[in-house]
Amino acid sequence: MVVYSSILDWAVARRINRDSIHFLITGGALIMRTTYFFMALLAVGLVLTSCDGGSDDSSSTGGSGEVAATTTAPTTQTTDTTTSSKTASGKVTLDAFDDFSCSGNWTDRDGALGLKPYSGSGSCSASFPGPSGRYRISIKVQTEYDGRSPYRVSINGQTIKEGEYSLSSSLHCDCPHDDWRSVCPDRSATIDCGTHSLNTGDNIGFWGDDVYPCGDDHGAYAKWHYMTFTLVN
Repeated sequence: MVVYSSILDWAVARRINRDSIHFLITGGALIMRTTYFFMALLAVGLVLTSCDGGSDDSSSTGGSGEVAATTTAPTTQTTDTTTSSKTASGKVTLDAFDDFSCSGNWTDRDGALGLKPYSGSGSCSASFPGPSGRYRISIKVQTEYDGRSPYRVSINGQTIKEGEYSLSSSLHCDCPHDDWRSVCPDRSATIDCGTHSLNTGDNIGFWGDDVYPCGDDHGAYAKWHYMTFTLVN
C-alpha cells in the first residue's frame, strides 16, 4: 500500500495514473486500428491474387482443342556450300517434279511425270545449278508396253539427244490391257545422252509426246523421273 505525504502528492499521483491509463487505452486503440488496416490490405491483396490466378492458361479455350500460336525468336539460316544435296560428290540430279518448270499438260502418272491423255506434246526446262565443266548426262524414264514415246533433250535450245523410248514388254499391243500392271508393267530405263560442256545457269530442256499405237483408249505418255549430270573433269 502506497502512503502519500500530502493530499497534493495523492492528487498528482492520481492524475498521472489517469493519464497513463488514458494513454494506454488510446495507444491500444491506435495499434488495433493499424492492425485492422493492414489486415484489410492483406485481404484485398489475397482477393486480387485469386482473381488473377491461372493466367498462364488463358491462351487455351475449354474444349476447343486449339492452342494459341507462340512466337519464337528468328533463326539464322545457313547456306549449303554445295548449292543443294543434288550437287554432292560431283553429281547433279534434277528431279522432274521438283526442279523443272513444265507446260501445263504434265501430271503424275504412276509415280513419274507424264503427259495428260490426248494433250499432245509437252516441254520442261530447268537452270543448271552445278559448277561449269564437262558432264555425262543421263535421263531416267519409265517405259510402257503400249507405245514408244518420242523425246528430246537439249542444252540452251540445242538438241543433244532425241529418239523414242523402248517398250516395257515384247507383248506390246498383245498385252491384256485390263491386267497390264501385272502382265506387262512399266519399267524404268536409263537413256545415255553423252558427255557435254555445261556452264552454271545453262538451260536444260526436255520434250516428250504421247502416242496411241494400240488404240485410242490407251497409250504411252513420255513418263520420266529425273536427269543426272556426272562431272567427268
